[in-house]
Amino acid sequence: MSAISAEFTDPRIVALHDARHPQPPQHPFYVDVAAQLPAVSVADVGCGTGRLAAELARRGHRVTAVDPSRAMLDVARRHPIGALITWIHGDALALPTSAFELVVLSGGVVSEITDDRELIATFAAARRALRPGGRLAFDARRFTARDWTRWTRAASYQELPAGAAAWRDDPRVFGDRIRYQAGYRFADGTEIELEREIRLRSDAWYLSVLEETGFRVDPADDDAPGLVVMATAGPPRQASALRFDPRPDRLWAVVDDGAGRPARVPMPDDSLEKIARLRRMGVALDQIVTAAQAAGLDWDPAGEVRARSEADMDEWRRRDREERERRKQAFRNRMAG
Repeated sequence: MSAISAEFTDPRIVALHDARHPQPPQHPFYVDVAAQLPAVSVADVGCGTGRLAAELARRGHRVTAVDPSRAMLDVARRHPIGALITWIHGDALALPTSAFELVVLSGGVVSEITDDRELIATFAAARRALRPGGRLAFDARRFTARDWTRWTRAASYQELPAGAAAWRDDPRVFGDRIRYQAGYRFADGTEIELEREIRLRSDAWYLSVLEETGFRVDPADDDAPGLVVMATAGPPRQASALRFDPRPDRLWAVVDDGAGRPARVPMPDDSLEKIARLRRMGVALDQIVTAAQAAGLDWDPAGEVRARSEADMDEWRRRDREERERRKQAFRNRMAG
Protein backbone atom coordinates (compact mmCIF):
# COMPACT_ATOMS: atom_id res chain seq x y z
CA MET A 1 0.00 0.00 0.00
CA SER A 2 1.53 3.30 -1.10
CA ALA A 3 1.91 6.36 1.11
CA ILE A 4 -1.33 8.18 1.93
CA SER A 5 -1.65 11.94 1.55
CA ALA A 6 -2.01 14.02 4.70
CA GLU A 7 -5.39 15.10 3.27
CA PHE A 8 -6.66 11.71 4.43
CA THR A 9 -4.57 11.24 7.58
CA ASP A 10 -4.36 14.67 9.27
CA PRO A 11 -7.26 14.71 11.79
CA ARG A 12 -7.70 18.47 11.30
CA ILE A 13 -8.31 17.98 7.56
CA VAL A 14 -10.37 14.82 7.97
CA ALA A 15 -12.67 16.73 10.35
CA LEU A 16 -13.45 19.13 7.46
CA HIS A 17 -14.00 16.43 4.83
CA ASP A 18 -17.78 16.07 4.98
CA ALA A 19 -18.35 19.82 5.15
CA ARG A 20 -16.17 20.27 2.10
CA HIS A 21 -18.03 17.54 0.17
CA PRO A 22 -21.59 17.89 1.52
CA GLN A 23 -23.47 15.95 -1.16
CA PRO A 24 -21.35 13.39 -3.06
CA PRO A 25 -23.06 13.32 -6.48
CA GLN A 26 -22.19 9.67 -7.16
CA HIS A 27 -23.81 8.19 -4.03
CA PRO A 28 -27.40 7.91 -5.38
CA PHE A 29 -26.05 5.97 -8.38
CA TYR A 30 -24.35 3.37 -6.17
CA VAL A 31 -27.38 3.13 -3.88
CA ASP A 32 -29.61 2.45 -6.92
CA VAL A 33 -27.18 -0.14 -8.32
CA ALA A 34 -27.07 -2.01 -5.00
CA ALA A 35 -30.88 -2.04 -4.81
CA GLN A 36 -31.45 -3.09 -8.41
CA LEU A 37 -29.00 -6.00 -8.50
CA PRO A 38 -30.03 -6.71 -5.67
CA ALA A 39 -26.79 -6.94 -3.68
CA VAL A 40 -27.02 -8.61 -0.28
CA SER A 41 -23.33 -7.98 0.46
CA VAL A 42 -21.50 -4.82 -0.67
CA ALA A 43 -17.84 -3.83 -0.30
CA ASP A 44 -17.07 -0.11 -0.23
CA VAL A 45 -13.36 0.26 -1.08
CA GLY A 46 -11.85 3.61 -0.14
CA CYS A 47 -14.88 4.32 2.04
CA GLY A 48 -13.46 7.53 3.55
CA THR A 49 -15.72 8.88 6.29
CA GLY A 50 -18.26 6.14 5.59
CA ARG A 51 -21.26 8.07 4.33
CA LEU A 52 -21.98 5.73 1.40
CA ALA A 53 -21.36 2.66 3.55
CA ALA A 54 -23.77 3.98 6.18
CA GLU A 55 -26.48 4.73 3.61
CA LEU A 56 -26.16 1.24 2.11
CA ALA A 57 -26.33 -0.35 5.56
CA ARG A 58 -29.36 1.78 6.44
CA ARG A 59 -31.11 0.31 3.40
CA GLY A 60 -30.49 -3.24 4.55
CA HIS A 61 -27.33 -4.25 2.69
CA ARG A 62 -24.59 -6.13 4.53
CA VAL A 63 -21.65 -3.73 4.14
CA THR A 64 -17.90 -4.14 4.49
CA ALA A 65 -16.04 -0.81 4.28
CA VAL A 66 -12.30 -0.56 3.67
CA ASP A 67 -9.96 2.41 3.88
CA PRO A 68 -6.19 2.84 4.35
CA SER A 69 -6.65 5.89 6.62
CA ARG A 70 -7.20 5.27 10.32
CA ALA A 71 -8.29 8.90 10.74
CA MET A 72 -11.04 8.47 8.14
CA LEU A 73 -12.19 5.22 9.75
CA ASP A 74 -12.28 6.87 13.18
CA VAL A 75 -14.87 9.30 11.79
CA ALA A 76 -16.71 6.57 9.86
CA ARG A 77 -17.19 4.34 12.87
CA ARG A 78 -19.07 7.13 14.66
CA HIS A 79 -22.05 6.93 12.28
CA PRO A 80 -25.25 6.10 14.17
CA ILE A 81 -25.43 2.70 12.45
CA GLY A 82 -21.67 2.20 12.27
CA ALA A 83 -21.95 -0.91 14.44
CA LEU A 84 -23.79 -2.65 11.58
CA ILE A 85 -20.83 -2.22 9.22
CA THR A 86 -17.62 -4.26 9.09
CA TRP A 87 -14.78 -1.72 9.05
CA ILE A 88 -11.36 -2.78 7.74
CA HIS A 89 -8.17 -0.73 7.91
CA GLY A 90 -6.40 -1.55 4.65
CA ASP A 91 -7.09 -1.80 0.93
CA ALA A 92 -8.98 -4.10 -1.44
CA LEU A 93 -6.49 -6.91 -0.85
CA ALA A 94 -7.94 -7.27 2.66
CA LEU A 95 -11.38 -8.27 1.32
CA PRO A 96 -12.49 -11.89 1.78
CA THR A 97 -12.78 -14.09 -1.31
CA SER A 98 -16.12 -14.62 -3.11
CA ALA A 99 -18.05 -12.68 -0.48
CA PHE A 100 -19.86 -9.87 -2.34
CA GLU A 101 -22.40 -9.20 -5.06
CA LEU A 102 -21.13 -5.63 -5.50
CA VAL A 103 -17.80 -3.86 -5.00
CA VAL A 104 -17.73 -0.05 -5.33
CA LEU A 105 -14.92 2.50 -5.48
CA SER A 106 -16.65 5.85 -5.29
CA GLY A 107 -15.62 9.48 -5.31
CA GLY A 108 -12.74 9.14 -7.77
CA VAL A 109 -10.79 6.68 -5.61
CA VAL A 110 -9.21 5.17 -8.73
CA SER A 111 -7.72 8.57 -9.65
CA GLU A 112 -6.12 8.81 -6.20
CA ILE A 113 -4.27 5.50 -6.74
CA THR A 114 -1.46 6.86 -8.90
CA ASP A 115 0.63 3.68 -9.19
CA ASP A 116 -0.61 1.50 -12.08
CA ARG A 117 0.49 -1.73 -10.40
CA GLU A 118 -1.41 -0.85 -7.24
CA LEU A 119 -4.60 -0.05 -9.13
CA ILE A 120 -4.34 -3.25 -11.19
CA ALA A 121 -3.89 -5.18 -7.94
CA THR A 122 -6.98 -3.39 -6.57
CA PHE A 123 -9.10 -4.50 -9.54
CA ALA A 124 -7.75 -8.06 -9.27
CA ALA A 125 -8.60 -8.10 -5.55
CA ALA A 126 -12.12 -6.83 -6.32
CA ARG A 127 -12.50 -9.66 -8.84
CA ARG A 128 -11.49 -12.22 -6.20
CA ALA A 129 -13.85 -10.68 -3.66
CA LEU A 130 -16.88 -10.92 -5.96
CA ARG A 131 -19.12 -13.94 -6.28
CA PRO A 132 -19.62 -15.28 -9.86
CA GLY A 133 -21.59 -12.70 -11.79
CA GLY A 134 -20.94 -10.02 -9.17
CA ARG A 135 -20.55 -6.41 -10.22
CA LEU A 136 -17.78 -3.81 -9.90
CA ALA A 137 -18.71 -0.12 -10.08
CA PHE A 138 -16.48 2.94 -9.93
CA ASP A 139 -16.23 6.51 -11.15
CA ALA A 140 -13.23 8.46 -12.38
CA ARG A 141 -12.46 11.93 -13.64
CA ARG A 142 -11.80 12.17 -17.37
CA PHE A 143 -8.80 14.06 -18.71
CA THR A 144 -10.94 15.70 -21.40
CA ALA A 145 -13.08 17.43 -18.76
CA ARG A 146 -10.00 19.48 -17.78
CA ASP A 147 -11.25 20.02 -14.23
CA TRP A 148 -7.85 21.23 -13.08
CA THR A 149 -8.08 24.41 -15.17
CA ARG A 150 -10.45 25.73 -12.48
CA TRP A 151 -8.15 24.78 -9.60
CA THR A 152 -7.00 28.23 -8.59
CA ARG A 153 -7.31 29.63 -5.09
CA ALA A 154 -9.72 32.32 -6.27
CA ALA A 155 -11.98 29.95 -8.20
CA SER A 156 -11.97 27.03 -5.76
CA TYR A 157 -11.95 28.83 -2.39
CA GLN A 158 -14.57 27.31 -0.08
CA GLU A 159 -15.63 28.68 3.31
CA LEU A 160 -16.19 25.91 5.86
CA PRO A 161 -17.69 25.90 9.39
CA ALA A 162 -15.95 27.59 12.33
CA GLY A 163 -13.89 29.89 10.11
CA ALA A 164 -12.10 27.08 8.26
CA ALA A 165 -11.55 27.12 4.49
CA ALA A 166 -10.20 24.95 1.67
CA TRP A 167 -8.94 25.53 -1.87
CA ARG A 168 -6.89 24.09 -4.73
CA ASP A 169 -4.12 25.97 -6.50
CA ASP A 170 -1.17 25.77 -8.91
CA PRO A 171 -2.26 22.81 -11.13
CA ARG A 172 0.44 21.26 -13.33
CA VAL A 173 0.07 18.56 -15.98
CA PHE A 174 2.61 15.76 -16.51
CA GLY A 175 1.18 13.31 -19.05
CA ASP A 176 -1.86 11.82 -17.32
CA ARG A 177 -0.76 13.09 -13.89
CA ILE A 178 -2.16 16.29 -12.41
CA ARG A 179 -0.20 17.85 -9.56
CA TYR A 180 -1.55 20.72 -7.49
CA GLN A 181 -1.53 22.39 -4.09
CA ALA A 182 -4.33 21.50 -1.67
CA GLY A 183 -4.76 24.38 0.77
CA TYR A 184 -6.51 24.55 4.14
CA ARG A 185 -7.15 27.21 6.78
CA PHE A 186 -8.14 25.93 10.21
CA ALA A 187 -10.27 27.60 12.89
CA ASP A 188 -7.19 28.93 14.68
CA GLY A 189 -6.08 30.76 11.51
CA THR A 190 -3.29 28.30 10.63
CA GLU A 191 -2.88 27.70 6.89
CA ILE A 192 -1.17 24.75 5.19
CA GLU A 193 -0.70 23.67 1.56
CA LEU A 194 -0.02 20.09 0.55
CA GLU A 195 1.48 18.85 -2.73
CA ARG A 196 -1.09 16.47 -4.25
CA GLU A 197 -1.21 14.24 -7.33
CA ILE A 198 -3.96 12.35 -9.13
CA ARG A 199 -3.99 10.36 -12.38
CA LEU A 200 -6.59 10.75 -15.11
CA ARG A 201 -6.10 7.54 -17.07
CA SER A 202 -7.71 6.93 -20.44
CA ASP A 203 -10.90 4.92 -21.00
CA ALA A 204 -8.81 2.48 -23.08
CA TRP A 205 -6.46 1.85 -20.15
CA TYR A 206 -9.33 0.98 -17.82
CA LEU A 207 -10.96 -1.28 -20.43
CA SER A 208 -7.74 -3.19 -21.09
CA VAL A 209 -6.86 -3.68 -17.43
CA LEU A 210 -10.37 -4.68 -16.39
CA GLU A 211 -10.62 -7.27 -19.16
CA GLU A 212 -7.24 -8.67 -18.21
CA THR A 213 -8.21 -8.97 -14.54
CA GLY A 214 -11.37 -10.90 -15.36
CA PHE A 215 -14.20 -8.43 -15.98
CA ARG A 216 -16.70 -7.95 -18.78
CA VAL A 217 -17.14 -4.18 -19.05
CA ASP A 218 -20.45 -2.47 -19.83
CA PRO A 219 -20.49 0.29 -22.47
CA ALA A 220 -19.77 3.71 -20.95
CA ASP A 221 -21.17 7.14 -21.76
CA ASP A 222 -18.58 8.54 -24.17
CA ASP A 223 -19.54 12.20 -23.79
CA ALA A 224 -19.88 12.49 -20.00
CA PRO A 225 -17.28 14.62 -18.19
CA GLY A 226 -16.70 11.76 -15.76
CA LEU A 227 -16.27 8.07 -16.47
CA VAL A 228 -18.65 5.68 -14.70
CA VAL A 229 -17.75 2.00 -15.11
CA MET A 230 -19.90 -1.04 -14.48
CA ALA A 231 -18.28 -4.43 -14.98
CA THR A 232 -19.26 -8.04 -14.33
CA ALA A 233 -16.91 -10.59 -12.79
CA GLY A 234 -16.15 -13.26 -15.38
CA PRO A 235 -13.50 -15.92 -15.82
CA PRO A 236 -10.07 -14.30 -16.23
CA ARG A 237 -8.42 -15.05 -19.54
CA GLN A 238 -4.90 -16.34 -19.37
CA ALA A 239 -2.81 -17.81 -22.18
CA SER A 240 -0.69 -20.76 -21.09
CA ALA A 241 2.23 -20.09 -23.45
CA LEU A 242 3.53 -17.64 -26.04
CA ARG A 243 6.38 -17.76 -28.53
CA PHE A 244 7.37 -15.41 -31.32
CA ASP A 245 8.21 -16.63 -34.81
CA PRO A 246 10.22 -13.95 -36.68
CA ARG A 247 9.88 -14.32 -40.47
CA PRO A 248 11.35 -12.17 -43.26
CA ASP A 249 7.94 -10.74 -44.11
CA ARG A 250 6.70 -10.08 -40.58
CA LEU A 251 6.65 -11.18 -36.95
CA TRP A 252 4.20 -13.91 -35.96
CA ALA A 253 3.05 -14.95 -32.49
CA VAL A 254 1.92 -18.43 -31.47
CA VAL A 255 -0.46 -18.25 -28.50
CA ASP A 256 -1.43 -21.45 -26.66
CA ASP A 257 -4.66 -21.29 -24.68
CA GLY A 258 -3.84 -24.46 -22.72
CA ALA A 259 -6.56 -26.48 -24.44
CA GLY A 260 -4.56 -27.72 -27.40
CA ARG A 261 -5.66 -24.94 -29.72
CA PRO A 262 -2.57 -22.80 -30.42
CA ALA A 263 -3.36 -19.69 -32.45
CA ARG A 264 -0.86 -18.30 -34.95
CA VAL A 265 -1.44 -14.58 -35.40
CA PRO A 266 0.41 -11.89 -37.37
CA MET A 267 1.83 -9.03 -35.36
CA PRO A 268 1.25 -5.39 -36.40
CA ASP A 269 4.26 -3.14 -36.92
CA ASP A 270 3.37 -0.78 -34.07
CA SER A 271 4.76 -2.18 -30.83
CA LEU A 272 1.90 -0.85 -28.69
CA GLU A 273 -0.58 -2.58 -31.00
CA LYS A 274 1.42 -5.81 -30.62
CA ILE A 275 1.01 -5.61 -26.85
CA ALA A 276 -2.68 -4.69 -27.08
CA ARG A 277 -3.46 -7.58 -29.46
CA LEU A 278 -1.68 -10.13 -27.30
CA ARG A 279 -3.26 -8.87 -24.07
CA ARG A 280 -6.72 -9.16 -25.66
CA MET A 281 -5.85 -12.84 -26.22
CA GLY A 282 -5.09 -13.27 -22.52
CA VAL A 283 -1.30 -13.00 -22.71
CA ALA A 284 0.21 -11.37 -19.63
CA LEU A 285 2.88 -8.70 -20.01
CA ASP A 286 5.55 -10.84 -18.34
CA GLN A 287 4.85 -13.60 -20.89
CA ILE A 288 5.38 -11.11 -23.72
CA VAL A 289 8.67 -9.96 -22.17
CA THR A 290 9.92 -13.55 -21.75
CA ALA A 291 8.92 -14.55 -25.29
CA ALA A 292 10.58 -11.46 -26.81
CA GLN A 293 13.83 -12.28 -24.99
CA ALA A 294 13.68 -15.96 -26.03
CA ALA A 295 13.22 -14.96 -29.68
CA GLY A 296 16.13 -12.50 -29.53
CA LEU A 297 13.93 -9.55 -30.47
CA ASP A 298 15.32 -6.06 -30.06
CA TRP A 299 12.23 -5.03 -28.11
CA ASP A 300 11.50 -4.20 -24.47
CA PRO A 301 7.71 -4.53 -24.07
CA ALA A 302 7.69 -3.65 -20.37
CA GLY A 303 9.80 -0.56 -20.96
CA GLU A 304 7.51 0.47 -23.79
CA VAL A 305 4.42 0.19 -21.61
CA ARG A 306 6.05 2.30 -18.92
CA ALA A 307 7.16 4.94 -21.43
CA ARG A 308 3.79 5.08 -23.15
CA SER A 309 1.78 5.26 -19.94
CA GLU A 310 3.94 8.04 -18.52
CA ALA A 311 4.86 10.16 -21.52
CA ASP A 312 2.52 9.55 -24.46
CA MET A 313 -0.99 10.31 -23.23
CA ASP A 314 -1.69 12.27 -26.42
CA GLU A 315 -1.64 8.98 -28.33
CA TRP A 316 -4.01 7.37 -25.83
CA ARG A 317 -6.39 10.30 -26.09
CA ARG A 318 -6.23 10.23 -29.91
CA ARG A 319 -7.19 6.56 -29.89
CA ASP A 320 -10.01 7.27 -27.44
CA ARG A 321 -11.37 10.05 -29.66
CA GLU A 322 -11.22 7.86 -32.76
CA GLU A 323 -13.00 5.03 -30.96
CA ARG A 324 -15.72 7.38 -29.70
CA GLU A 325 -16.25 8.77 -33.19
CA ARG A 326 -16.36 5.26 -34.65
CA ARG A 327 -19.03 4.20 -32.14
CA LYS A 328 -21.05 7.36 -32.73
CA GLN A 329 -20.93 6.85 -36.49
CA ALA A 330 -21.94 3.20 -36.10
CA PHE A 331 -24.92 4.36 -33.98
CA ARG A 332 -25.91 6.94 -36.63
CA ASN A 333 -25.67 4.29 -39.35
CA ARG A 334 -27.91 1.92 -37.38
CA MET A 335 -30.48 4.68 -36.82
CA ALA A 336 -30.38 5.65 -40.49
CA GLY A 337 -30.86 2.03 -41.53
